[in-house]
Amino acid sequence: MTQLRGSITWRVIFWFLILALIPIIVVFMFMQRQARENIITAQLEVMRDHARLYHTRLQVEPDKMVEIAVDMMSISSGDTFFLVNSTGTYLAHSDPTKVGKQSKQDINISIMQKLLARESTTLLDEENGLLFGSYRTSLTEPLAVSMSRIEQKTLEINRVPQNFLIQIFLSLIIVAIGAGILANTIVSPLKKIASYANEISNGNFNAKIDDKRWYGDMAVLSFRLKNSATNLQAAIASIKRDVESSTLDFERRSNQLKAVADVGKAITSFRNLSELLEQATHLINENFGYYHVGIFLLDEHKQYAVLSASNSEGGKRMLEKKHQLKVGETGIVGYVTQNAKARIALDVGEDAVYFNNPDLPRTRSEMALPLVVGGQILGALDVQSTEAQAFSEEDIATLQVLAEQLAVAIQNASLLRETEKALESARLGYGEMSREAWVKILREQPRIGFLSTPPGTTQIHSEVVETHISKAFETGDVVLGSDNLTISVPIRIRGQSIGAIRLKKSEIAEAWTQDETNLAIALSDQLSGALESARLYNESQQRAARESLVSDISAQISAASHTDAIIRETVQELGQAIGKVSVTFQLLGETNETEYGEAPNANRKARE
Repeated sequence: MTQLRGSITWRVIFWFLILALIPIIVVFMFMQRQARENIITAQLEVMRDHARLYHTRLQVEPDKMVEIAVDMMSISSGDTFFLVNSTGTYLAHSDPTKVGKQSKQDINISIMQKLLARESTTLLDEENGLLFGSYRTSLTEPLAVSMSRIEQKTLEINRVPQNFLIQIFLSLIIVAIGAGILANTIVSPLKKIASYANEISNGNFNAKIDDKRWYGDMAVLSFRLKNSATNLQAAIASIKRDVESSTLDFERRSNQLKAVADVGKAITSFRNLSELLEQATHLINENFGYYHVGIFLLDEHKQYAVLSASNSEGGKRMLEKKHQLKVGETGIVGYVTQNAKARIALDVGEDAVYFNNPDLPRTRSEMALPLVVGGQILGALDVQSTEAQAFSEEDIATLQVLAEQLAVAIQNASLLRETEKALESARLGYGEMSREAWVKILREQPRIGFLSTPPGTTQIHSEVVETHISKAFETGDVVLGSDNLTISVPIRIRGQSIGAIRLKKSEIAEAWTQDETNLAIALSDQLSGALESARLYNESQQRAARESLVSDISAQISAASHTDAIIRETVQELGQAIGKVSVTFQLLGETNETEYGEAPNANRKARE
């Protein structure tokens, strides 16, 4: 027993009564059933005798059938008497109102059929709880029947054993109480042990148990229980210490992982490498509380790890000095950048960065983590603490995740910077090509000008350029006329002016507003884009025409089968294609003999 929910004495009494009453009740029910069956059998014979008596009296006084039935009912203490013919109709009944009615309204048809099929019989209708006794001297005579209810005949059987049961029950109670008292005396030590065990299970290890007078097995049980309680108390104290330590470690690890996630999320938002490195050191310092955080990146030749960012004052002084460490030779950073493995210095030692560096005099522990991405080492993350034994192997596993995130962010920022440089170089190169193309276009063709006034547009052939248009073209700025009704807007492509637009309002209009000027500038920008697109389209058309011409000439040449024919076709096709040049084709041999071909129009000179 580990816990007593109630008195042992009352439990013994209760179970004694239950176990004693079960066989008594079973025996009583069996005897009562037998008594009931015997009573029913005897009553059936009595009821048949009553039916015979009723039949006999009817033979003597046939004109008093109903009166005799009522009289028989009073004699038999409530039995019902009736006389039925072969069809089941009441000829006489102790209830005069039923005379002339069918018996099937009161009696099961199958029971009535069995009664009418015999001269004299007894029947038991268990379904409806009825007893029947019948009599007649022949099957042709009416049938005299005595009927009664089963419970009416067996009513007294339930009262007979009551006094006996009460006496038995009172005797059992007395015996049970005595047994309970005896059991309470015997199990009293068990109650004390159970109470003591209950106190121990509730954490009360200061509980006491009085076992001075106990001997034998009870004394041994008490001793072992107290010994187990002492051991359990020591084990619980040890587990509690372990749980507290594990809880602290878990909370520390959870906080570290949360800080790793927060810092990793924050550093991904920076695109500039310098800003990324600087903010990373400050974020790591704020979330982890390290005395010094430094980020080293390898130089182009991967010979030195160069300090690129730091949060501490000493680290900033080291940045001013362009602090760098030899890969594989100096400190744990040198070890990490060569081997791509994390390393910890738990106390002042010869491999600590601060050993030869007065800028970090408070450092007592140091940990360096490699910055690796895609199998390539970029540098190292160096963290230092003012406490000895500040880092563990678990810290390496946690912070290495942060180092990997930082390495990815560094690589992305570097790739972004290289991409931006490449795009800027491409943009500058394309802009230079575009400017050179427009310079060539403006130099080779005459000035183009158009004037749009209602009702139409006319082309201007004059070589004289209006002053404001010339000024806007030269300066690249919007020029406002002295009348405030005229503005000239330059047309610029890739920073070069190729023309200008002059817009003039009527004499009665208002001066140009800022919104209208912005609209004119936007129109100029769209015109610049359209002109550049047109130039590119013309160049693509010319390139396509040249490629088509080369393809056609190659096809003509390939069709010739002899050397003379190939030379002749080549010169002829070039002359016809170019049209304004003299084409000469000459083959030279070792004897300096010449073979040549000349186009039919070779003497024609190009017109200027």
